[in-house]
Amino acid sequence: MRGQYEELSCPFCDKGRIQAWYIPGAWSVKRTGRTSLPGTKTKHKSSDIWLIKTGCNLCGKSQEEIEKELKRKGVI
Repeated sequence: MRGQYEELSCPFCDKGRIQAWYIPGAWSVKRTGRTSLPGTKTKHKSSDIWLIKTGCNLCGKSQEEIEKELKRKGVI
């Protein structure tokens, strides 16, 4: 499985470290027509995926609370 571990700071206390698994989006090419004429292919990128693995060990917030706050702030 492609991806890598990342460490993020806690969105609540900014001191704790959160472990997350990051999977970058991939590009794919799709045909839009039946012929192989130039210009009948389009590129699509799948979205990035973030999986939060731990909660904050300093402020005690759970994985779910941290994931919700990171999504609200637009970090993930």
